[in-house]
Amino acid sequence: MDRKQTRLLEDGILLFNRGQFFEAHEVWEDAWRRARDEDEVFLHGLIQVAAGFHKLQCGQPSGTVSLLSKGVAKLAALPAGGFFPELPPFRALVETWKESAARLAAQGATEFDAAALPRLPQPRQHFLGRRIDRHVAIEAPARRVWDVLVDFPAYSLWNTFIVAIAGTAVRKGRLVVAIRAPGGRGMTFRPIVLAADPHRELRWLGRLILPGLFDGEHVFTIAPFSPGKVRFSQRETFRGLLVPLMPRPFWEGTRRGFEEMNGALKRRAES
Repeated sequence: MDRKQTRLLEDGILLFNRGQFFEAHEVWEDAWRRARDEDEVFLHGLIQVAAGFHKLQCGQPSGTVSLLSKGVAKLAALPAGGFFPELPPFRALVETWKESAARLAAQGATEFDAAALPRLPQPRQHFLGRRIDRHVAIEAPARRVWDVLVDFPAYSLWNTFIVAIAGTAVRKGRLVVAIRAPGGRGMTFRPIVLAADPHRELRWLGRLILPGLFDGEHVFTIAPFSPGKVRFSQRETFRGLLVPLMPRPFWEGTRRGFEEMNGALKRRAES
């Protein structure tokens, strides 16, 4: 895998291990589209496993069985020691969960022990990188949540973290974003939109002055669980030479800002 694919693999593993299977699936798809040969098979297998566990979270164990079967078959076609040593035991755990999902489907049941779901080897921590991830359950359709998210002119009415956005949510578009983190000073930056997939994902990349100093990839994901329920997640990966130098209050304020925005978006979407 190239450097970008490896980064996407690691980002997806972090999400997978948090139980955010839909979000992991979305991240790995970006890497899979660029992959070839065994890398392509490996990533496709992980994508199907993640999609299978998302189906389980949605109360659809029969869909879980189908997707886990496909994912395990792809992972089984890879060399035993390829990618990481823990792949064979991980695959065995997925097989066990496939059987459990089949029993749930046969019984018409949907309850399972989320704490026992398999996990992948945790990626190493990067000195010049940092991640913030916050999510919230929203009792509203994905379309409604998306409409609130991209209605930028209304941000001043409810959003105390991202207080204003100028521009349109279209891929390769340029936005002007003003944020005000709790306890911090306001700042404005001009990110470029990397993805704008209606009802699913909005993603942009912002930079401070020059690439490699302080880059932030901000992602909003809407994971559907039923026609009237979603998980809204907001995460950002920071990279660059200035990341280790940022003071603790900056990270704490940003984290609180994510939480406050998530809560406000939930209230607005549900109202």
